[in-house]
Amino acid sequence: MIGLIFLHGWGYGPGTWDGVANAFGPAPVVCLDAGYFGPPALELPDNTDGWLGVGHSLGFARLLQWDIPWRGLVGVGGFLRFCQKHGKDSGTPADMLDAMIARLDTSPQDVLARFHKRCGHRLSPLPDMTTEGMKRLRADLLSLRDVDLPSPQRDVPIRLLSAKDDRIVPLDLAREAQALLTGSRLQELDNGGHALPMTRPADCQRLIQEFLRDLG
Repeated sequence: MIGLIFLHGWGYGPGTWDGVANAFGPAPVVCLDAGYFGPPALELPDNTDGWLGVGHSLGFARLLQWDIPWRGLVGVGGFLRFCQKHGKDSGTPADMLDAMIARLDTSPQDVLARFHKRCGHRLSPLPDMTTEGMKRLRADLLSLRDVDLPSPQRDVPIRLLSAKDDRIVPLDLAREAQALLTGSRLQELDNGGHALPMTRPADCQRLIQEFLRDLG
């Protein structure tokens, strides 16, 4: 049976998937942890039928880069490029990320609270942060400045889900990713912001379940 691997985005944790990952019956389900608020857990167990990778935001970009023979990939609020680039106006200005990085050392709770507000889903209370977790938050913010992934050369079925009111990854970036990812499909929701696994869990479940049926 195809298993499911879930990976959250920047500034969140595996709890991102609490309303989504419990809907897949006997299928193996693993919620990975990037280690922002505790020890990281990013190892994939063995599964003879392979894995469907489901990533939120930066989590999708990470899964896309892993050298794993995915059965398929799902990107929720996913992207190939995050920041504005020369000749491309869509995306986050790099100086906005620079400001977040500069404030992270002195006001980490404020940085996270403002980010979650823009996502459309606040964590209350905010989790405690360790020194190592802070390092990982900073490193991944830096990686977001430069991430601009090419379309993968391997043939991996991909589904994308994005909201029209996403203030973190504008719909233009989702459409750009869909155009570059051969054979991918994009479903657009009218609302839900950037935190769709938490604001629209039923829609996330439905997309994943339909995709699993398509994969057979």
